[in-house]
Amino acid sequence: MMPVNNAYPIEELIEACKYYIEKTGRRISFEYALAKDNNDNLDDAKRLVKLLKGMIAHVNLIPINKIENGKFDKSTNENILKFRDYLNENGIVATVRRELGSDIDAACGQLRRKNIGSK
Repeated sequence: MMPVNNAYPIEELIEACKYYIEKTGRRISFEYALAKDNNDNLDDAKRLVKLLKGMIAHVNLIPINKIENGKFDKSTNENILKFRDYLNENGIVATVRRELGSDIDAACGQLRRKNIGSK
């Protein structure tokens, strides 16, 4: 979903996070944007648990919001809660970010430049 991962693969990021935890003993917080039928199902949750297992970590789940002409849709509340619960049940502390700003197109996934007419 994020173009930056083309330059920095997740495996490298996780190794760097493990090194940081080993050296500091501090927890790492991960932001995980949930998009419907893209990365919000139980198989995705299982992969995330496997990736983070043994790390001192917190996962902040961020339901991505639908935008006009956007590539992604918002996950269902059922999928969001199942995803969160699966992580928590498997030793990964996870919370769901409270949604703010969707009424003014300023929520997660909605902040972008709008093309308003031509000049």
